[in-house]
Amino acid sequence: MDVLSAMGVFVRVVELKSFSLAATELGISSSSVSKQISHLEKHVGARLLQRTTRRLSVTEVGAVYYDKCVRILSDVEQAEDLVSQLQGQARGVLRINCNMTFGQIQLSKAIPEFMQQFPDIQVDVTLDDRPPDLIRDGFDLAIRIADPQLPDSSLIAREISSIPMYICATPTYLEQNGWPSCAEDLKHHNCLVFVHAANANQWTLERNGQRCTVQVEGDMKANNSLVVRESVLAHRGIGNLADFVIARFVASGDLVQVFPDHQPERLSIFAVYPDRKYVSPKVSHFMEFFKDWLERNMKRDLWL
Repeated sequence: MDVLSAMGVFVRVVELKSFSLAATELGISSSSVSKQISHLEKHVGARLLQRTTRRLSVTEVGAVYYDKCVRILSDVEQAEDLVSQLQGQARGVLRINCNMTFGQIQLSKAIPEFMQQFPDIQVDVTLDDRPPDLIRDGFDLAIRIADPQLPDSSLIAREISSIPMYICATPTYLEQNGWPSCAEDLKHHNCLVFVHAANANQWTLERNGQRCTVQVEGDMKANNSLVVRESVLAHRGIGNLADFVIARFVASGDLVQVFPDHQPERLSIFAVYPDRKYVSPKVSHFMEFFKDWLERNMKRDLWL
């Protein structure tokens, strides 16, 4: 039995809570997964999983063993990455976690170009607005739009770009509800909030070096900026949205900037990765590629 391979199967079964899902992801049969788990349990001399027809759960011993397996497999991958780096090769599977909407609209366009440049790298992308546990979840890299708070000191955040945020609405909404003349006026408007944004309901305006932050409220909030955008387009209220989310609607005139004489607030785009002494070529190559791609492809000032 290949113990490392069986460990990898065990880890995926625990994380997916399913033999069949693990089998599908790994490209093997469910019976092969079951056989490897049984061999592994026999090898360690303990039951790792409790299996019934309706439920799969991890035993107390299995939970401890799972944590060790994750670390061992990570160490093996780091060792392979080190050899790869010393040889100057960019290869293997690059596991990326990214904010949902940014991943759909921007990252998705960059990946085909990246893979064309680096054909020996396979890309595995997960889109989620909740910050991941990079080490536990097995990600090489996360792309986050925020001022990142890194609870784990073993993580490094590198700023690769920034995004202007525009307070915007439809002309129809502003005709019906009046045009705010200052930040405080926003308190009297229906402000629609993207809850996962770093600025959420704390919107900042800047003009002539003077900054003003106001807490806004409205009758709708969502954990996806596209949901907020659709409500803004339906004349329901005012939104504070990233330029890449609203670009085509600005071009068409469907959306207008509420405070055209103010500087837009900017959020940073960070590449977050484990603090390893040797960063693998696949990670370093992607960070450099994506930084350059963003410079070439992202609009910077929609209203200039």
